[in-house]
Amino acid sequence: MIGDRDLLEFRRGYYDLLAGLLAAEPSAALLDRLREGLPGRVHAARQLDPALGEGWVVLADYLDRQPPGTAEAAADEYTRLFIGPGLPPLHPYESYYVTGRLLDRPLAAVRSFLRSVGLEKDPAQPEPEDWLPFELSVMTRLIDRQRDAGDPDAAARWVDCQARLLKQHILIWGPRCADDLSAAPGADLYRGVGRLLRGFLELELGLVRDWGPEPVRTLEEARAAVGSTGTWRGPLFELPVEPSAPDRPPGPEPGSATPTGPRAPSGA
Repeated sequence: MIGDRDLLEFRRGYYDLLAGLLAAEPSAALLDRLREGLPGRVHAARQLDPALGEGWVVLADYLDRQPPGTAEAAADEYTRLFIGPGLPPLHPYESYYVTGRLLDRPLAAVRSFLRSVGLEKDPAQPEPEDWLPFELSVMTRLIDRQRDAGDPDAAARWVDCQARLLKQHILIWGPRCADDLSAAPGADLYRGVGRLLRGFLELELGLVRDWGPEPVRTLEEARAAVGSTGTWRGPLFELPVEPSAPDRPPGPEPGSATPTGPRAPSGA
């Protein structure tokens, strides 16, 4: 993962795309960009991971049925799945998946991680930091830090930060959320997005599984660990920042981490 620019851009492109598709109703411009080079993207994705390839096949089928330059159906679907009216079927928050409640201990843990790497949420972003699109957008920021690092040791420290976020957070609950998205009633476009997310996280697991000593816990193990500590009663907003270690990057100037504008990834 160190020094491989093609892999870096591939990963960043997918994080950027998935964060954008999950953060808001997709625009007509985004959907039209996804049409570009779609057969080649489907073929390349199938070589990497079956779920990733299936995701692009579902997206291609959806786009074939929609007139270019339109996004009304996609916007309606996003609203039904994530906003309402009434209680939406999907709740893409780490706290919800780990504890069954919103704004719980996992949110404090994510905030602690952000402080440890010198990132913070844009105050204009209303969603909490354990919202899946936000966690994915943080990965783009960490990959940017890796790309801009001045030497291999500095790049390795930023890869270590990526591995921590993935192994301690995203890879624990993200795959289950992806499966729920794929199976959600009325999911059409987002059935493909769910499969795309599932396949990409499988690739990410393969990259970081052996990075560092910490294994990736299952969602059930994470739930049991939280359950053994009793009900979380706060303070909600802070957990102690982990002590800095020589193999971690020094605290950079804080920067806002928000879901960025999506683009279709290169390669697959």
